Amino acid sequence: GKSFADILTGQPSSSTPDVGHLGSHRGELALLLSREDLSTLTAPFQNALVGRFALGRPSMEDVHKFLTFLGLKGDCPVGLLDSNHVLIRLSKEEDYICLFVRRTWFVRNCPMTVSKWAMDFTAGQEASVAPIWVNFPGLPLPFFYKNILYKLGSLLGRPLQVDSAAASLKRPSVARVLVEVDVAKSPIQRLWIVDDS
Repeated sequence: GKSFADILTGQPSSSTPDVGHLGSHRGELALLLSREDLSTLTAPFQNALVGRFALGRPSMEDVHKFLTFLGLKGDCPVGLLDSNHVLIRLSKEEDYICLFVRRTWFVRNCPMTVSKWAMDFTAGQEASVAPIWVNFPGLPLPFFYKNILYKLGSLLGRPLQVDSAAASLKRPSVARVLVEVDVAKSPIQRLWIVDDS
């Protein structure tokens, strides 16, 4: 919280990120932010999802009850973005993956489609980031370690999960990683593993 002095002076508390500086852009007043500043500001929303109710939204109480019923492991505050969209801020990545992978949920018989929150979220515009299972066929067996598969997945986007059958070598024919990918971009067809010595 804020100290008494912060409240009196109107200064931000120490937990508020001190980012950007005041200046001008195209001759008008502006808050100027670096990419690092934007990363700092968006970090708390890394596991945030937007729930979209196209056919009518149930009450916020029903949305809260539904998320509680799922038995999520961490905190999950929900806020109203507009009449059809709710912001779901998940504190645990495993809860984020659980909700994001399924994509459509039913809350009091109302379909809720979830998508990744983005800084440029606009109601009525479909988000282009989606969880995609990426296959690495023919990958040599010594590369089936979770940390190696995460590194390979990070070349394509944000790795979320490794297929348990691949990690345990129950299905060594193909390694699969769930990766958050911007599907609006052209897909990468091939990756290289190169001797760097």
